[in-house]
Amino acid sequence: MSCIAVFGDLLYDCFIWAERLPRQGETVTGYASGFFAGGKGGNQAVVCARLGARSLMLGKVGADSRGEFLLNAMRENGVDVSGVVVDPENPTGTDCVHVASSGHNAIIVAPLANVRVTAAEVDAMRPWFERAQVALFQLQVNADAVERAMALAKDCGAILVLNPAPACEVPNRMFELADYVTPNETEAEFFTGIYREGMALEDWRERAAEALHGRGAKRLIITMGEHGAYYSGPEGAFMMPAFSIEAVDSTAAGDAFNGGLALKLAEGRELREAMRYASACGAIATMRRGSMPSLPTNAEAEAFLKRHLEV
Repeated sequence: MSCIAVFGDLLYDCFIWAERLPRQGETVTGYASGFFAGGKGGNQAVVCARLGARSLMLGKVGADSRGEFLLNAMRENGVDVSGVVVDPENPTGTDCVHVASSGHNAIIVAPLANVRVTAAEVDAMRPWFERAQVALFQLQVNADAVERAMALAKDCGAILVLNPAPACEVPNRMFELADYVTPNETEAEFFTGIYREGMALEDWRERAAEALHGRGAKRLIITMGEHGAYYSGPEGAFMMPAFSIEAVDSTAAGDAFNGGLALKLAEGRELREAMRYASACGAIATMRRGSMPSLPTNAEAEAFLKRHLEV
């Protein structure tokens, strides 16, 4: 069985769905709400487990009811949480997600315990990184801890996937350490300063990729929603088209994509196959409400691919 270590955040999600997102100072009446386990790290660990990998979650929660809720949810989804630190001083991270009927969302995050990971706590995670073929990272944990964990995973021989989200200032060394860097379009704009507005998509993605390679990214995958995913690396560049679906909630689409990609990389699959599978995982998540509840199983991903590739 493939083993994937996910170093990242765990968040207690509060979701509200409405016909549209509110403007500044406006109150909008919603039609549904829910409370879920989430966080980019938590979501990616869960999707790896659902897809059939041995999934190891590494991160930090508070010693409170929300932290226990998150750990129980992860265990119920088959994730090993023995590497998660319980912080007696800082509360569990929480976020509020507003979702429009179009599937677009607006999110406010209070990371709290997630950004209090210490160097000693990272160093103690070596036994988990030593088991993993692939290690997944995001940026909702304090940057010094992420960089230290990436260096540790690299030393342990894992393939490193950096999903640089949410976008924030980071040292180029993070891009240099990663084997794959997987920003979405907005994140690629942030890290390059190259904005697509008024520019043809083909021109933008090539310029953004060149700039990210200049920051140290070796193999780059820019996810662009309905426009597909763009790969640029030593082997050249290509587009992976998106699947035609009806979007409901895109909140966890990127997490599902990264989990699917990590699984296929851990299995040693060819890159185009890995990206196609990852795209299917992201599409399925977009067709459902919520973050963690929307994440697919391997059987669902394979069935989705079979249906869409036969058309």
